[in-house]
Amino acid sequence: MRPYNSLLLVFFVIITSSITACTPPQKVRQPETLEAISKDSCLTLMTYNIRVGAGRDNFLMPVKYLQSSGAKLDKISLAIKSVAPDIIGLQEVKGSAQAKSLADALGFNYVYVSHGDSRLEWGLAVLSRFTIVEYQQEIIHHDDKKPRVALVCTIDLNNSSITVVNVHYALGDYDKQVKETMRIVGDITGPAILMGDLNLIDPEDGLTPIRTDFIDTCEAVDTKGSREAKQRGTFRFGSKRIDYIFVDPEYFTVLDVGLTAEEHRVPSDHLAYFACVTVKDRTK
Repeated sequence: MRPYNSLLLVFFVIITSSITACTPPQKVRQPETLEAISKDSCLTLMTYNIRVGAGRDNFLMPVKYLQSSGAKLDKISLAIKSVAPDIIGLQEVKGSAQAKSLADALGFNYVYVSHGDSRLEWGLAVLSRFTIVEYQQEIIHHDDKKPRVALVCTIDLNNSSITVVNVHYALGDYDKQVKETMRIVGDITGPAILMGDLNLIDPEDGLTPIRTDFIDTCEAVDTKGSREAKQRGTFRFGSKRIDYIFVDPEYFTVLDVGLTAEEHRVPSDHLAYFACVTVKDRTK
């Protein structure tokens, strides 16, 4: 879904919601023996709307008609590799097979859930070089025409864990979707990260409830990367920042953020956005 282009709405058709059952997290490789993540090491996070692996062409074409290919997915995996993230939240993933293909290319573990859209099989994935202990999906948009779920993952970081919530908001009904998201994160104990395509243009008031409890990583630092992300935005058209990574300030410190390099900005109509954070030592 893209923001602020109302012409796209004519392509939406009546759908029925059917949420698929969860399957166990897929282990592409055995978990590494980690001496970190320690308080001194950087955990690199990424959020990336991959437009079902169809590239940037045919902007006005409904997502269900878009075609992916191995070559296009290769460009997405190269864009991801260019940053070497530890944990990636993907949106607009065309089925579990596509999530697995990208995870295989990276050597990562992964989970995938469907939005339950009867028009096409698409959803959310989290890829991680660490073990994904468990996951679940939570409904955040109940409209049968535009169903949306959040993907909630527990990830093991060397015998400690964090929770990652990956979302992709439907156009409209932002207040309700934010409210459902905050209900989910309110039930999380311990370090939490919220990321995804929120389809909300910064600094729209709709983000206020999230910013009450979380740090917007792009606003947390003043670096070359953060300045470019604010100026360039994360969407193909205009300078709109609609893809976010939020972290719980009680547990994380933001070191830097940024976008992929120019040559890696063509595989999708969104730009991959990343944040480097450290986990605070709370034993002192």
